[in-house]
Amino acid sequence: MSTLTSRQVQMAGLSVGSLLAMAYVDYATGFEVVFSAAYLLPVVLCAWHFGRGAVWAMALASGAAGWLVDWGHPYSHPLIEIGNAFMCFVVTLVVGLVLHALRHTLRERQQTNERLQAALERVQQSTAEILRLQNGLQVICSWTNRVKVGEQWMSAEEFLTTQLHLKISHGISPEASDTWLAARRKLPGSELDPGL
Repeated sequence: MSTLTSRQVQMAGLSVGSLLAMAYVDYATGFEVVFSAAYLLPVVLCAWHFGRGAVWAMALASGAAGWLVDWGHPYSHPLIEIGNAFMCFVVTLVVGLVLHALRHTLRERQQTNERLQAALERVQQSTAEILRLQNGLQVICSWTNRVKVGEQWMSAEEFLTTQLHLKISHGISPEASDTWLAARRKLPGSELDPGL
């Protein structure tokens, strides 16, 4: 179970405090004035700072508070006060869940933007490095075919993989294949030897 940060503890306290304050205001205005929209504030705080469970809990608490505040008032039918409490619960739950989904989407978008920004910075660094290598003069040893990078000499494979970040594989060119076959034909006792 994760522990709450001090900010989350403050937001939880503010949510509960606002629920109690809204219930008092609803009670003070009497049942003639419908003040159930005020219960949205604690649910909104929970939706923005906590998870779906907190939204459900605060919506249930809002419905219960609305029912307790409305309890005992004379209505034409006794189910009206239960219906009012249920509507308070449903409205606060729907608003809370929609706002929570919006907050989740905004967080995902922010994380995607951060990943995209990091990828863009890597591409810019790679492009700058490639341009530097393309515009610079590369010294290649005419004897060993090694490439000079700074004060270090490296093989062509090392140069391509470390400096240009290319994936390489090996094969044999047609010229090298012809040279190898010609050398094999000249070996005595070789099955490629035309004299046998």
